[in-house]
Amino acid sequence: MLHFESLGLADAEKAIAGGIAAARALNKAMAFAVADHSGEMIATARMDGAHPRILRHSIRKAYTAAQMCRHTLHFKRDLEERGGALDQWGDDRLTTLPGGLVVQSGGVFVGGVGVGGGGPDDEAVVRAMVKAMGFSVMEDKRAR
Repeated sequence: MLHFESLGLADAEKAIAGGIAAARALNKAMAFAVADHSGEMIATARMDGAHPRILRHSIRKAYTAAQMCRHTLHFKRDLEERGGALDQWGDDRLTTLPGGLVVQSGGVFVGGVGVGGGGPDDEAVVRAMVKAMGFSVMEDKRAR
């Protein structure tokens, strides 16, 4: 029998509330997505004024983080280091845009979160989403 842990709706609601609060503090209209352990969306939200494509990017970021079990920027770096490309994965939902983070609980991958619309602030806002759920951001052990 298989057992797994995953983010749920209560976690997603906390994450989105944390993201909205962080975006409002920056006076930016942003979009948010929370994926379960397999990359399926639990919840999404787009603030008034955020373009619809921003939500699509947020969904792709959360999906990538959960599916690949790594932050989107780490995934980008790993691809660049091996001379790889996104199309090699055969999944057009994957992205290397900043603003997608893995969520871990007790060393177990439980989902991913994504945010868009904040430009250089995407990383700070997505970190606020993880913190709002009561988790800490898994740092890259290879960070330079």
